[in-house]
Amino acid sequence: MSNQNPQIIVVTEERKKRRGALLLVAGGAAALLAGGSTFALWTATDGFSGGQITAGDLDVVQTADTTFWDVSADRDDATATVVGTDGSQLGHALAPADASTWRIVPGDKVAASFSAAVTLEGDNLVGRLSLDGLTANDYDISGMTYTYEVYQDGALVQPEIALPVAADATLLYLSAPQTGQSAGLEDANGTTVLSMAETTEDVTVVVYGAFSSTVTDRTDVALTDTLSGLNLRLEQVRDTGEQF
Repeated sequence: MSNQNPQIIVVTEERKKRRGALLLVAGGAAALLAGGSTFALWTATDGFSGGQITAGDLDVVQTADTTFWDVSADRDDATATVVGTDGSQLGHALAPADASTWRIVPGDKVAASFSAAVTLEGDNLVGRLSLDGLTANDYDISGMTYTYEVYQDGALVQPEIALPVAADATLLYLSAPQTGQSAGLEDANGTTVLSMAETTEDVTVVVYGAFSSTVTDRTDVALTDTLSGLNLRLEQVRDTGEQF
């Protein structure tokens, strides 16, 4: 019995080694097959130079104190040019202290001049210029009517028309200059929207109050209209213009 045991042990060990060798080969083949899925396909890249995207600008800044004028047609000393206008509207300047003590009578016409620097910069930029605060005032003089004009860099662009006494009353629309927009449309159409030649231009709004000469008896005597707290407002719109 002692001579047979070593032979059995040797045979058993050899068989185990063979199994181990077979398992290793099988594992290596699986690894080769799996490695085939990692082969790279062709690819290429290239670089492109970047650029800058810069925001435009929209602003309105008061450039002069509000001035008041007696522009009554029959006043002989109404010879000065109302601030911001083209000289076609002449008047007699009322000093700031006089503006609150001056008394209007039938047949008179008074003017208030508001001047501001308007800035519009943007390829697709249209601004709506309005006069805000009118509804917060009192209008007791029945014989008074209110109108306005607008001057752009000293040129009349909105002839005198009725002032819309409403909240945020629209005065006119302006479009930014077309400079730098050679492939784009000009937003201005020459009627509803006016074009600006420069990024920043002077705009003057003149508000007129006329006391009817047809008022009789003591109508409107000692009554008061209040025009205060008015603001020129500029806001972007995207529903008005040539391409909107």
